[in-house]
Amino acid sequence: MQIEKVKVCNPIEILVDTLVKKGFEIVESEVSDYHFHQLYFKLQGKYTDELEQIHMDKIKKIDDTTFSCSCHWSIVELIYK
Repeated sequence: MQIEKVKVCNPIEILVDTLVKKGFEIVESEVSDYHFHQLYFKLQGKYTDELEQIHMDKIKKIDDTTFSCSCHWSIVELIYK
């Protein structure tokens, strides 16, 4: 997965792929900082208890709707239908 020639870090790629497999769709993506390869993804989908079980290396859950990676400070935001 690439956005505007900025490589997505592996933890964020795995998180986004996992969420897409759980029925979420990417509704927005942008490069927050080209220098640090910092990205932002907004995904929309239905909340399920399975989301509470997402624990991935280098991914921190900030709150019920926001995840961040420790390698490039990329953000994944969830919007629930």
